[in-house]
Amino acid sequence: MLYWIFIPLVSWFQGFNLFRYSTFRAAFAAILSFLIVIVCGPGVVAWLSQRKLAGCDGHDSVILEKKRAVKQDVPTMGGLLIVLSVVVSVLLFCRLDNVYVVVTLFAFVAFGALGAIDDWGKVTGGRRGLGAKAKLAGQTSIAIAALLVWYLHASGTQDVWRGPTVESSPWAPASAHVAMLDSAAPGPIGPTDVAHPRADHRTDLQVPFFKHFCVDLGILFLLFGLLVVVGSSNAVNLTDGLDGLATGCVAITALTFGVVAYLVGRADTSSYLYVFHIPGVSELTVFCAALGGAALGFLWFNGFPATVFMGDTGSLALGGSLGLIAVATRHELTLLVAGGIFVAEAVSVILQRRYFKFTNGKRLFRCAPLHHHYEFKGLHEVKVTVRFWIVSVLLALFALTLFKLR
Repeated sequence: MLYWIFIPLVSWFQGFNLFRYSTFRAAFAAILSFLIVIVCGPGVVAWLSQRKLAGCDGHDSVILEKKRAVKQDVPTMGGLLIVLSVVVSVLLFCRLDNVYVVVTLFAFVAFGALGAIDDWGKVTGGRRGLGAKAKLAGQTSIAIAALLVWYLHASGTQDVWRGPTVESSPWAPASAHVAMLDSAAPGPIGPTDVAHPRADHRTDLQVPFFKHFCVDLGILFLLFGLLVVVGSSNAVNLTDGLDGLATGCVAITALTFGVVAYLVGRADTSSYLYVFHIPGVSELTVFCAALGGAALGFLWFNGFPATVFMGDTGSLALGGSLGLIAVATRHELTLLVAGGIFVAEAVSVILQRRYFKFTNGKRLFRCAPLHHHYEFKGLHEVKVTVRFWIVSVLLALFALTLFKLR
């Protein structure tokens, strides 16, 4: 919104030209979302406490239930703070004519609303909330709606029912690539300039380590994207089991994908790094910054000992939006690395259930998700949380190095 207010005034004051740059607006989006959470946090926590919207999810472990007994008076649904701060920041600092921003924002709010319905049912209906099937149906509907808009936008005049096809190399040989740059118009390459054969890779699969591999997913884009978005939403939800754990990991991953969106959205950097260029996706840098700022602000209250939990309201919204941003940037596989903590948490639950079933009651982990396994080994939850944060930072750095390793 501020973009449309200040850019027409550039002729009057050149300083307003800064609003053209997504990096400038991203910085202020992060700061604003952080401040909104910090300022509104005490009031929201008090409001939730007064209405006794408190408690955490149950667990089949007697030991964990005893540990969680001391947290039953901690208010939940604090994700409302995160949703509010991100929405305000995005509306102010993002370009609202960008299809990626609009779709991600609506999906973010929809996921938050789905989580809020689930949280409300739990705190007022004896922990029932939404059933697993109802929640999955809601997540699937939101994801499909968002992905369908992007797919139709990306297809343009192409056949929307097309299947996956392997295409010619999206990158010219090194010598031709250099020649192409040398023969370009003088001056630096701008965000709208194209320095490789194809400027639009909105449905192509970006595979780490490979620069001469290009496959248009076609209609499978919807199925693949659905798995990523729903999987990411549920993985963050499973990670949200210790004070500050999911919040800190989300902040790290969101800021990492802010960098990814910026690199992919510019023709010059994407050309230099041999990654698929997605026109317009750099605007998601601002969205990622808002997510990161909101998560850091919420960590102020959610760190041990937590005074508020985000609940499904926050975890479903944050996880779903991270998945959508990964799909928009065509870096779903990079999310597996940067969000490795979320992947490990989800995989631990799947393995535990499968192992329990096929071994007639034996357990692969002492408890699942994975963070509880380390609690059962005697580590305090603060130490588990901080170590998971450290691993998350290392994974984020490795994910960014993948842009050079191809």
